[in-house]
Amino acid sequence: MNKKWINNNWWWLFLIVSFPIFIWIGKNNREKEKEINEKGMVTIGTVINRTDGRGTSPGNRQYGLHFDFYVGDSLMKNSSFRASEEEYRQAIIGMKYQIKYLPSKPNHDSRIFINLPVISAFDSITFERQRIRDTYKNADVFLRKNARDLNELGLK
Repeated sequence: MNKKWINNNWWWLFLIVSFPIFIWIGKNNREKEKEINEKGMVTIGTVINRTDGRGTSPGNRQYGLHFDFYVGDSLMKNSSFRASEEEYRQAIIGMKYQIKYLPSKPNHDSRIFINLPVISAFDSITFERQRIRDTYKNADVFLRKNARDLNELGLK
């Protein structure tokens, strides 16, 4: 057997095995999001960072929103959400939004709703950004890179 034939067969085997796995992961993600929307507990959380990067294909961008929220007295950190470009552009770091989470795994099974901001929290964005600096390592770096100036937002 030649090496090219073996490499091609490994490639096809990888595709055959991975395709059902990707479908299963996508189905589980949709089911989890539906469960969060239908059965999730409602609370308020804060956008702590916005990220964007290259997607899997050329010209494709992926957007993410990182947020935190309290469940009782515990701060749930490291929650993230894969966002649409519109949600990414609308999100304001330090702004409070509605969050839904599943009590069994709030840090993992949660979703932020950028279309549901807490309007009364506009005045606390500066305070929240300071809280982010005090809470997260390297916050100055990602705030400088990803947080829009309050003057630009017309909030100052």
